[in-house]
Amino acid sequence: MAKHKLLAGLLVGGAAYAAYHALDLEQREALKDAARDRYNAFKDRAVDYAFYAADAADDFKEALNDKFEAKDDAPAWQTVPDDVADEPADDIVLSSDEVADLPDEKPADSDDDASDVATDDQAKSDNAE
Repeated sequence: MAKHKLLAGLLVGGAAYAAYHALDLEQREALKDAARDRYNAFKDRAVDYAFYAADAADDFKEALNDKFEAKDDAPAWQTVPDDVADEPADDIVLSSDEVADLPDEKPADSDDDASDVATDDQAKSDNAE
């Protein structure tokens, strides 16, 4: 398959070369001018697209910088103070001095809770019989 493509390319190229040399001088110059015009139009378009790409990149950089600058201007509720950010984030109290004043409440007796559960279990077993 590749050999066929190579042979076809050589035949087409040879035919184009023969056709070009068969043209008279005016036709050759007209063909060269048309090729130059197309090349210049393509080059101008490529330069325009390069400028468009550079402008788009600059706009993107400006938008990114604006977004980062806006992050610095965030409201206080969105930012964490520096002294809080440095401390570890655990809620474990290691000393009773660090505990805030607790309301005076009667501590729950674990014995009362256990006896209530035992009484409930015994009542259920009595009802089942």
